[in-house]
Amino acid sequence: MTKEWKLIAVFAAVGLLIAVSIFLYISRANYFDETLFTPFVIFCPPSLLCFPFSEVMKHKSGLYIIWSLIGFLNSGLYALVGATIAGLRKSN
Repeated sequence: MTKEWKLIAVFAAVGLLIAVSIFLYISRANYFDETLFTPFVIFCPPSLLCFPFSEVMKHKSGLYIIWSLIGFLNSGLYALVGATIAGLRKSN
């Protein structure tokens, strides 16, 4: 595995870890703290999908499916950022 792919994999793992951390916080706290909304959106932009899918997330299975989707989208977004950084490092 080359350095570039390792960097991309690390960024993807961090993106997934952030989404999982936010999901665990929300599910354990049993309420949504509005003061944390901005950091959630900054570090996990796909978490905005909670709004259009709020009806689906009323059931446990829907909640898990939507947050799985959010986690994978955030992981892909972070992998894209990692690929951009790897490409910039490679060109120099």
